[in-house]
Amino acid sequence: MKNKIVKIIILGLILFLPRLTSAQVKVSQITEYPFSVYRDSKLFDAEDSIYTIQNILSSEEILPFNDIPNRNSNLGFTTSNYWVKFKLVNDSEEDKVFFLETGRPITDSVVLYKIQEGQINEKLNNGDLVAWQDRAFDHRKIIFPIKLEAGKNADFFINYQSDGEVINLPLEINSPSSLISSSYFDQLIYGIFYGILLLTGITYLFFYFGIKEKSFLLYITYVFSVALLHLGLDGYLYQYIFQSPGFLADKSILIAAVFSTLAFGRYTQVYIQIEEISKGLNKIFSGLIIGIIALFVFVIFVDSGRPLYYPAANGLALILLLLVISSIIIGYIKGKKIDAFFTIGIFFLTLGFVLFILNNFSVIPNTFITENASKIGTGLEIIFLSLSMANRISLLRSEKEKAQEEALQQSEESNQIKSYFLSNMSHELRTPLNAILGLSESIMRDLPDEKVKENLEVIKYSSLSLLSSIDDILDYSKIEKNELKLESRPFSVHKVIHELKAITYQQARDKGLQFAYEEKAILPERAIGDATRFRQILGNVLNNAVKFTNEGSIKLDVLDYEDKKDKHLLIFSIKDTGAGIKKAKLDRIFESFIQEQIDDKRKFGGFGLGLCIVKALVELHHGKINIKSEVNKGTEVIIKLEFEKAAKETNELILAEKKNLLKGKRILVVEDNPVNQLVIKSILKKWEGTSYDFANHGLEALDKLHAQPCDLILMDLQMPEMDGYEATQAIRAGQAGSHHQNIPIIAVTADTTERSKAKAISVGMDEYLTKPVDRDLLLEKVLGTLYLEKVKLKFD
Repeated sequence: MKNKIVKIIILGLILFLPRLTSAQVKVSQITEYPFSVYRDSKLFDAEDSIYTIQNILSSEEILPFNDIPNRNSNLGFTTSNYWVKFKLVNDSEEDKVFFLETGRPITDSVVLYKIQEGQINEKLNNGDLVAWQDRAFDHRKIIFPIKLEAGKNADFFINYQSDGEVINLPLEINSPSSLISSSYFDQLIYGIFYGILLLTGITYLFFYFGIKEKSFLLYITYVFSVALLHLGLDGYLYQYIFQSPGFLADKSILIAAVFSTLAFGRYTQVYIQIEEISKGLNKIFSGLIIGIIALFVFVIFVDSGRPLYYPAANGLALILLLLVISSIIIGYIKGKKIDAFFTIGIFFLTLGFVLFILNNFSVIPNTFITENASKIGTGLEIIFLSLSMANRISLLRSEKEKAQEEALQQSEESNQIKSYFLSNMSHELRTPLNAILGLSESIMRDLPDEKVKENLEVIKYSSLSLLSSIDDILDYSKIEKNELKLESRPFSVHKVIHELKAITYQQARDKGLQFAYEEKAILPERAIGDATRFRQILGNVLNNAVKFTNEGSIKLDVLDYEDKKDKHLLIFSIKDTGAGIKKAKLDRIFESFIQEQIDDKRKFGGFGLGLCIVKALVELHHGKINIKSEVNKGTEVIIKLEFEKAAKETNELILAEKKNLLKGKRILVVEDNPVNQLVIKSILKKWEGTSYDFANHGLEALDKLHAQPCDLILMDLQMPEMDGYEATQAIRAGQAGSHHQNIPIIAVTADTTERSKAKAISVGMDEYLTKPVDRDLLLEKVLGTLYLEKVKLKFD
């Protein structure tokens, strides 16, 4: 009844009141874009009343449409329904296309009506309650495309609805080119802002894993929560994540706002240690945090109070900021050392936040600075807080260095740093060793000069000795991470023993020692297992024997060989006449970084890792190791190992069948290191009838595959422009042509970690080969991947 009376009164007024003339914007008067039509627009606050466009059109002349005060008016936190109207006149001789920007990306619903000749010509929907595919324009902002024919005019009505969020009223008319320009400007501003947040978050995430300091985790949480909040406010979450209304989409802004406030509160409370500054202030702080948590719970579970949550979240954040400022001031008064960068960061946050809050409450005018005050203040805050955290890193490092002097072996942090260093050092050293070993072996095969060959033998076996030490370093890191695993493939036992004899003979001769080798039992020709680890076990023990023996001899014996049903049991003995080991030290001899005495590290050299690695490897072989030693008399190490039996195959038969399989094949080597390219080239040129080409990175490899077909790819993993993982994914996705999608790809890398191997296989590589490159093993893997069979080659 009441509504009917209101409608009768309105209709009566329409009949008796003169019709008002609406302001209008002529296209010819627009000389620069973007152009704001706010001066020629009117605003009507319908409060809680629901008006249809028909109601608005029929009551337009009597509804209280008022002037819009400024170019980007702020209506504050509101649940009211608002209507805006303006008129465009195309007084030109050509059709015009414009793009109207209005509202905020987070406004729930914005509907634009185009009225021509008293009829609704077009209705366009936008807002974060509208599914992305149903929006008027594919853009994170509220943008409407407007087309106005030559000589035509149109009235435009816009309806805004919000669930309590702030509503802004930009009414910017853009041409296509000005819209692109403004988007570029946004990309610059937002790129800098989000770049700072991302870089800071990732950097301090690494620091947290390295330092395990609670304040770093809280700081990271705060940084990422701020990023999440602004991604929501700027419309990126809806554009790229949600794209349709729903529980998370509707509440994402509130959740992010409350969570970022909570994260900032806890980070500040821990970082500046408020409890030490003032226990009373700390209790207030804790009470406020409980209040923030309560608000968070209400936001999740009680939807009816949503209009109150937006101002409540901002209010609690403002109170929290005042408490932080109070804590800093009291801390300075009490003489507590508070980092200057932290104080500067809070100052910028306060300045930006106050401007942002005042803008939300419409206390100050809405300008570019006030509208983006939160981003500007937050960005500067994050920069200075990061500098403050860097100072904290320096302080923590100093404190931990003192702790390491007292208990180095017991420090978990020290172990992590040590593992990281050892793993990376071994990786970097394997790459040049690949060149040394590869070129030495290539030259030895080509030159007839025995003197040169002898010198190259010295280089080769010295390099193998260095490689063994590097493997020890890397394996120690793997043992700590429980990543050490054995390979299982046929290998020549005699070849491994021959290499060990040559290396040990060279080392013993250099020290003036005698070296002897005796087979008291006949070794099997071939076995299935990990040749590298087998060499490492005996090599480390032999290396220790030479290292700790200043005069006398070293002897390697094959004590026993037992041929079981499907396994070989081998027993080796390594004796020396060296310094020996004290009985008190024998129980700890297999621990890492342990030698007979600490000074022996200087006296004898080495890392102190050899026997630790040997112990782990022997256990992986299901074997045993025993040590007998007397001081100044010498040491004997007895090692028992098990290997699976290998099928009996001859070189001649396999080579006769497989040698010609590579003829006519073309191989692409993707490797950025020129020296490593030279090493691979020296191997491939020995494969008769095989052609090859080189690419310096993944992008170049794709180009070369387009230019000429290939049969197989040898792929390095770490390269500029496009690494091996990315290149493999691109090839498997068909970017090098459908005929190359299933091309065999073998990883050739200095990275020996299981994680890298698993990743290589997961992206589509067929095999994995570590540097230094073994030419025989390379041939085996190439044949295996080309013909999808296990090609077992025996080389003596």
